[in-house]
Amino acid sequence: RVVFLYSVGLGLALSVFLVIGNLGGFLVSFFTNDPATQDALKSILLIVTFSQPLNAYVFAADGMIQGASEFAYEAKSMLLSASVAFVSFLSFEYFGFEDRLSHIWYGLVILQMLRGLTATWKIIDPDG
Repeated sequence: RVVFLYSVGLGLALSVFLVIGNLGGFLVSFFTNDPATQDALKSILLIVTFSQPLNAYVFAADGMIQGASEFAYEAKSMLLSASVAFVSFLSFEYFGFEDRLSHIWYGLVILQMLRGLTATWKIIDPDG
């Protein structure tokens, strides 16, 4: 539990930092001076910001599953998660919006959500 609390806490702290950097206007200019690149970064900043606690949780869960030497389970859950995320990405491309960079990030969030669900399933499973 402590690992998850630290992980999600650090993910939330990073999200707060990203919000402050965005509101302060210095975050994207920290990475580049190119206006086109800055606009592209601004289009995905919201989803990157709010996905950080999820990412932190998934990385902590990965560590627990790998520490328990459940590599076969992790490989299968990653295959399932990646397959669904890939189909989602293709759907965004086919039916989607003009902003293709956001398609990638939405696909990554779907991947992480599924990885989080499969990891949680394994961790709370009494036989796991």
